[in-house]
Amino acid sequence: MENILQNIDWMSLIGTVWTLVFVPIGKAIYDWLKSKKLDKYADILYKEVKNAVKGVQESVVKDLKGTEVWDDETKCYVRELAKTKALQALTTTAYKCLKEANDDFDVYLDSLIDSALFDIKNGK
Repeated sequence: MENILQNIDWMSLIGTVWTLVFVPIGKAIYDWLKSKKLDKYADILYKEVKNAVKGVQESVVKDLKGTEVWDDETKCYVRELAKTKALQALTTTAYKCLKEANDDFDVYLDSLIDSALFDIKNGK
């Protein structure tokens, strides 16, 4: 038994165990933490989008809606204004993380604005 223990290459054994056991566990933990951070940033983004949409509605839309100025071009301007306000409220880290996670971030942001508009109109 002692002869077997002396002939084992301990560094190779430790390296193999490290590669087979600890690296996958570490990667799983890293992925889980990254998804939790992403979820947190997505929640923050939605909150900021909702606040921006409310703010733009109260400061711009209520004065323009129902007038001859309220057309498709104005609607696009108001949407872009809400996007800008929401993104300005995010930290740089949150913005980068969300942008990396979503291939088409602008479409994602547009859908959040639509959701926020729906929630605000329905009192949620």
